[in-house]
Amino acid sequence: MTGGETEQLLRLQTEVLEAVAQGEALPAIGRILCERAEMFAPEVVCSILLVDENDIMRPLAAPSLPKYYSSAINGLKVGPAAGSCGTAAYRREEVVVTDIATDPLWEEFRALALPLGLRACWSTPIRDPAGRVIATFAFYYRTARGPTATERNVVATCAHLCALAIEHERIRDRNFRLAYYDVLTGLPNRGRYNQLLSEHISMGQSFGLILLDIDHLKSVNDTIGHAAGDRLIATVGSRLATVHPSLTPCRLGGDEFAIIARGCRDHDMLEHWASMVNDATTGMVEMSGQSFEAHVTMGGAVFGIDGSDADTLSQNADFALYHAKEARRGGYMAFETDLRTEMTRRIALVRQLDLALSEDRVEPYYQPIVNLETNEIVGLEALARLR
Repeated sequence: MTGGETEQLLRLQTEVLEAVAQGEALPAIGRILCERAEMFAPEVVCSILLVDENDIMRPLAAPSLPKYYSSAINGLKVGPAAGSCGTAAYRREEVVVTDIATDPLWEEFRALALPLGLRACWSTPIRDPAGRVIATFAFYYRTARGPTATERNVVATCAHLCALAIEHERIRDRNFRLAYYDVLTGLPNRGRYNQLLSEHISMGQSFGLILLDIDHLKSVNDTIGHAAGDRLIATVGSRLATVHPSLTPCRLGGDEFAIIARGCRDHDMLEHWASMVNDATTGMVEMSGQSFEAHVTMGGAVFGIDGSDADTLSQNADFALYHAKEARRGGYMAFETDLRTEMTRRIALVRQLDLALSEDRVEPYYQPIVNLETNEIVGLEALARLR
């Protein structure tokens, strides 16, 4: 390798590492790698494919290939005869095909490559720190040939940088999930819920909000154990996740969940979603030979109708949930203006009582409870008046 080539690769390394440090998206970094590789080797066409945990290939970058080519590869499984890239990932070693027209590895794919003038393909697997293949880095040639020594140096550098970028992206995704997703249910947590709620409000699009509590979770914890309670929470969470794509469930903590219903314009639609949620979540939960039934209680509010900011909308949905717990446990209630008035009155009464207690203005009166048959005092009841 000449001094000029070494300097170019060092500049590429600096460019990519700076992009990674600045949080550039992985597809953009993949595009940089492909474009720079094609500058270093003008006769090649570069492609990067990701390989997921199920050994499925997903295009990351291929700026010089038509979109339909990448679309045709998307979703293919690695295998012993899956072109150069799929075979390289399967074998966990580089694959050099010097003639696509005759090589059996390309039998199912040569009709895709040959019309584009692609005659040969060399693919190198990219591994993570544990040794698992996570991507492939490929050079396509317009003549029947293999890689030169210079091209091998270019790919070695690019593959290494690509591995670093992919690992960085995975760590960032993992940290994001730890920060914004609930470990027990896999659903967005309260922090992510607050973000989603703010995003929906800022967009000004129609949506509804359902707040949901699991009924009798404390009884399950106390009688069967906290492992059973966790099982109940996890089961309700998994059932919520499958109700409908328009519904985004979040776990707020304990037995509390929230559901953002996108596109919901009125209470009739929100009640329809609540009915679907109730049907999906209700049912038996089994653990260690014991069965117990899951039930939920819900309250709902509609953005715009019941509040145009996060605090008001959440508070009104909470008022509806509180009322549902008292009047329709195991069911759903929509927010009504009277509920806010009633809750405000109750809060005022609680505050008055707290103040009276702190000022010693609560005057208790005790009177006996008498068994009329034996004339015996069997208990006492206390009445309190505020002075």
